[in-house]
Amino acid sequence: MKKNLKNFGMIAMAALFAITSCKKEDEITNSPQSASEVPDIGERGSNPDEVVLNDENSRRLGGFLYTEGNEPGTNNIHIFRQNFDGSLTSEGLVASGGAGSGTPLGSQGALALSRNHRMLFAVNAGDNSVSAFRVHNNGSLTLTDTEGTGGTLPVSVCVHRKIVYVVNSGSDNIAGFTLDGLGDLTPIPGSILPLSGTGVAPAQISFSPNGDYLYVTEKMSNTITSFAVDANGLATPGNSISSTGTTPFGFDFSRNSFMIVSNAAGGAPNASSVTSYSGVNTGSLNDVNGAVPNNQSAACWVAMTAFERFAYITNTDSDNISTYYVAPWGSLYLVDGTTVNTGDAPIDIVVASNNYHVYNINSLSHTITGFHRTFLGGLVMDGTTPGLPNFAAGLVAW
Repeated sequence: MKKNLKNFGMIAMAALFAITSCKKEDEITNSPQSASEVPDIGERGSNPDEVVLNDENSRRLGGFLYTEGNEPGTNNIHIFRQNFDGSLTSEGLVASGGAGSGTPLGSQGALALSRNHRMLFAVNAGDNSVSAFRVHNNGSLTLTDTEGTGGTLPVSVCVHRKIVYVVNSGSDNIAGFTLDGLGDLTPIPGSILPLSGTGVAPAQISFSPNGDYLYVTEKMSNTITSFAVDANGLATPGNSISSTGTTPFGFDFSRNSFMIVSNAAGGAPNASSVTSYSGVNTGSLNDVNGAVPNNQSAACWVAMTAFERFAYITNTDSDNISTYYVAPWGSLYLVDGTTVNTGDAPIDIVVASNNYHVYNINSLSHTITGFHRTFLGGLVMDGTTPGLPNFAAGLVAW
């Protein structure tokens, strides 16, 4: 059920600023509230995603941002420095060792960073390969390896510890690799496995938080396919479930390991929604409170805040971003369907490591728009960085 929380802002704001008087035992319950109740977004002043907004030192922390040009011929990784004010400075580009497709990838996760931010991975959709890079403290990259993906048109990549997986859209399969200390990728024998069918248009592949499962959203079949992964990184044949919501696309994971999936609804006007699933770490997905609409068009990309309380959703055909709050029990509540307007046709989105700045790619204006976070999941536009290649894809930051 849709829960628009914007009208309850004053209540949650007051709770947030009462943090200094909160008692330790005043913890938010882990059980669902009734349908008539509205959750306290401020979590009695203890919502860490809100508290950080008062920390000026954290807000000023810089970092680096990466996207891939997906240029036809030579694919390049574009490097940007995040300045204290949220603006971006180009630090140049590095050839990926593969070729881009020169066409839209229609996926989330064209780039992936390792948890320690020391390795970056990129799909090369033009020559069916995946590349690995060493990430240096100054943000620069060194290409360490490029390998074939065991299929055609790779669109998304993920990593968990020393295991890397790619999903191939053209051949409707996944393929796995081990990563060694030198940054070399070695194909895992037997890891090339089919999706639920042919022409399913996979949108994203990602590991579960515990690394025991892989998940792939399939846009055309309206399914989510899971693969169990053993201790050696070998995936077993997949199990598919029907998604709750049409055209499942991007996803991210919230606190307590809920899977937050956007539903693009085939691009139908004002028909998009977002679904939260439980059972992520056991391979048994169940929707928590159904497909929660945001009344926007083509909800596709998903990014969680650092403490995983808020989900930001880019709506490609509405040129805006929606905000959802994720309760401790996994239920989704729409905070604002039109939190902020973006550039033309927003796609990939990322929350910077300082948990204050947010960036998205605009696919038709070929720009990156920067925002800063405000209370109650809000966003305020800071500025725009122009000059991206026409079909840039993937966005990661540290």
